[in-house]
Amino acid sequence: MIIWLNGPVGVGKNVIAYELNRRLNGSILYRPDNIGALLKKQLPAELLLDNFQDYPEWRQWNYQLLRKISLQTKQTVIVPMRLANANYFDEIIGKLQAEQIDVRHYTLTASPEVLKKRLQKRGDLHNQFMLSKIQGHEADDPEIEFPTILDTSELTVPEIAEQIAKDCALRIKPAMKNKYAQGAVNFGDMIRSKWN
Repeated sequence: MIIWLNGPVGVGKNVIAYELNRRLNGSILYRPDNIGALLKKQLPAELLLDNFQDYPEWRQWNYQLLRKISLQTKQTVIVPMRLANANYFDEIIGKLQAEQIDVRHYTLTASPEVLKKRLQKRGDLHNQFMLSKIQGHEADDPEIEFPTILDTSELTVPEIAEQIAKDCALRIKPAMKNKYAQGAVNFGDMIRSKWN
């Protein structure tokens, strides 16, 4: 099974992915942006694009790797990545689903105010690239059907992870009882996601 976490910048895809990965036995965290980083590092300047999702190779390689992991292991694969372009969505998620690979797609949402608070918490509030994503410069393609939309505005990271696991009929380890310890772990995950 693949659990794909979609949603706008700042909604918490990475932190929730780390939480799910920590609490789901037999799961792995798959980062599509690592393929983007590889392309940006290896390609000469004249071939570089602003958005790594625009590389056909990025879409093909992620599809191939996710397919391989899904067909050759029994692990639950957790993928935190925004996909807002219907064609790109079809090239990865659509192709996987067409091959009968179980992809559970969740679109995480939150109000603009909550997104700004989350960006501020992680030190990205003054990042113009991040702010432009919140202010609607990267709207979802109306051709994409988002079957499971989860509003995270009033939920904690453990609660979101538990809702997703329950929806997927997966047994999840209990959340940390100490909210300060949980907060420290989530903060560490947030930092780790920025540098991974």
